[in-house]
Amino acid sequence: MNRLLSITSLITLLTACGGGGDGGDAVSVTTTDDSGAFENPIAAGTLEDANEPETLGMQVDNSGGLANIPTTVSSSATSMSATVVPDGFSYNPVLEQLFVVDIRGYSVSPAYITVYGEFTENDDGTFTAHYNSQIVAASLENGQTTLNYVSSDSQFYVLAEVWFYDGTNPVQKRIPNTESSWVW
Repeated sequence: MNRLLSITSLITLLTACGGGGDGGDAVSVTTTDDSGAFENPIAAGTLEDANEPETLGMQVDNSGGLANIPTTVSSSATSMSATVVPDGFSYNPVLEQLFVVDIRGYSVSPAYITVYGEFTENDDGTFTAHYNSQIVAASLENGQTTLNYVSSDSQFYVLAEVWFYDGTNPVQKRIPNTESSWVW
C-alpha cells in the first residue's frame, strides 16, 4: 500500500511540474562574453537586439590620452633577501580617485553616469560594458558631477557611460588612469 501511495504521489508531482511546451512569450537572457557576464537588455534599450549599440545612437567621446602603464621590471634575484625595492615604492595597490565630470558641452539634461572596470571595444568604435564590473554611479546635475571611488593600481582604463532621462543619445568615454576629469 505504501509503495502504491509513493508511486501515485511521484506521478502527481511530475505531472504538476509540467513538461515541455513552447514557453509562449518567455524572455531569454543572453551573455555578452564568455565570462558569463549577463547583459541587461532593458538597460540596452531593446530586447531583440541588445548587443548592437548603434541602434541606440550611442555617442563615443574619443578625446583623451593613453594610460600610464608601468614597464615590467625583471630581477635576477634568487631570494627575497637579494631583492632591492626602490625608495618610495608603495605596496598598497589601492588608489583613491577623484574624477570631475563636466559634459555641459554635450548636454545639460538630467542624466546618470556609471563607471565600469571591465568592458569590450566593439568593431564600430563603441564599447560594451560588463555590467557586473560597476565601480561607481551618480546623477549628473546640469551636466556635472564629481565621482569619488577606489580602484586598483593595475586598472589602466575604465569606461564611463552617461544615460539621459529625456532620451538624448547616451555617451561613452574610455578613461585612462592619467586623467582626473572629463570635460566635453
